[in-house]
Amino acid sequence: MYKIVIVDDEMIVRHAVKTLILWESSRFEYAGSAANGMSALELINRTGADIVITDIKMPEMDGLELIKRLKADGFNGEVLVLSNYNDFELVREALKCGAYDYMLKLTLKTESFMQNLEEIAVKLDGRRVTSGIASERETANPVVNAKDQIPNKLRLMDSKTATSSSWSRNELFEQGSRVYSFVIMLDEAIEHGLPLADDLHNVLEKLVDGLFPGSDWTYIIPTEPRRFLLVIRYSLNGTTAVPEELARRLINLALMYYSVQISVIYGAVAANEETLALEMSLSRQAEDLLFYTQILQRCLSNKEVGSDGDKAFWLAESKLRDSFRTPNAAAIDLWAESALALIEIAAKQHIHPPILKRALNGGIWSVAHADLMSADGGKWEEKTWLEKVDAATSDSQLEEIVRSLFDEIVQRTGKLAPLLAKREEVRHAIRYLEQHYAERVVILDVAAHVGLSEPYLCHVFKTETGQSILTYLNEIRMNKAHEMLSSGQYLVKQAAIEVGIPDPFYFNRLFKRHYGYAPKHVKRS
Repeated sequence: MYKIVIVDDEMIVRHAVKTLILWESSRFEYAGSAANGMSALELINRTGADIVITDIKMPEMDGLELIKRLKADGFNGEVLVLSNYNDFELVREALKCGAYDYMLKLTLKTESFMQNLEEIAVKLDGRRVTSGIASERETANPVVNAKDQIPNKLRLMDSKTATSSSWSRNELFEQGSRVYSFVIMLDEAIEHGLPLADDLHNVLEKLVDGLFPGSDWTYIIPTEPRRFLLVIRYSLNGTTAVPEELARRLINLALMYYSVQISVIYGAVAANEETLALEMSLSRQAEDLLFYTQILQRCLSNKEVGSDGDKAFWLAESKLRDSFRTPNAAAIDLWAESALALIEIAAKQHIHPPILKRALNGGIWSVAHADLMSADGGKWEEKTWLEKVDAATSDSQLEEIVRSLFDEIVQRTGKLAPLLAKREEVRHAIRYLEQHYAERVVILDVAAHVGLSEPYLCHVFKTETGQSILTYLNEIRMNKAHEMLSSGQYLVKQAAIEVGIPDPFYFNRLFKRHYGYAPKHVKRS
């Protein structure tokens, strides 16, 4: 059992958190609650708590100071942070101080809350094992055959709690042997559908049989949905292949023979357990970067590291949050463009995905509080969109979420634009769109072309045409794409690229919404 302490200065929040946890049917035990960090420290030390669920902003001692004090005192448990939407900077600091993760107070649900707690428990399980304390599950299932325990030991090494100092006995190695380790991820965007995990396991077994001949042993271990750990040991006179070459061959063979797109993270060859555990830990950290679809050929060294962002990223985040401060038609286009630009910058800089998601959620929060969204007297619910962002597993999914949200905002606010006189600048802007539709069109470039500021151009453009600039641009693109497909000389994918929409899923959705049928059903002239 793992003891939990809940810390928040509001009694109603402490009570709500307590009721979300399924105490009777889980391995968690309620150890008490506290209204501030100072009281929490005494309670944690007295009860021997393993998990601390804490707010950030509290009197006497806030959550950040509590985390720092716990870490300084050698606290061997984990801290889960509760935050509000406007606490992004504090959350980022809490994670740097050692918090395990954070959850938004307004989106708390029992299912997701219990899932997070169980992940923490698994981490603590691994910590107990590495320190020589057997868990209840392991005590009930004693090891009989040392070789049969290899997969369990590899899983433990692969866990997020593994450290290079935890391994010294070298039970996995013989004198002169060396071990290759790979993390294999099943990509979502697969032409022939997403295969089951068992299917991919069979595919990997077939590939490994031919790719690693002469090995002492090979283990393919499913560790998470769509994720596998591949570990191979060779004796001294075995293969000397380069890990990167083997990783690329795995990717190419899976696609060539089984039409399965995988991503592979490879580590350096290990000569002992301490090195192997370190390589696996590095691979775990590098996995975050596979969130970005621009990673070259989906083959990645575990030496690649993510970033917290630089000035360009933080400026882009600020621009996104500020888009709706002026309640007019310009805000819609500027918000969507800012959000997509933020995702693009994050991909180039390899920003840690949680940081990007928190930045986008901040932008969604700004939409929810914009006067423009409540001008028709209705209430817009942002909770669904926040959950979609948190659940996204790739940057392409985030882009699709932004586009869908843009469509919803346009439909909701489209009737609110006031009527103004026609302007010549709008005609120039339309001509610019018609000439550059196949390129990456940025509102800033259009505004510079016609000699107006971005917000003012967006405002007068919508007044003149009844549509936003991005919506008008998409109409031009759909008309051009229809012409191409009608000629019979273009495939759907080719037409999408020719009109400036390389994302085939987004192109199909736009086309079907515009014409009422999918692009593949266009009849040739």
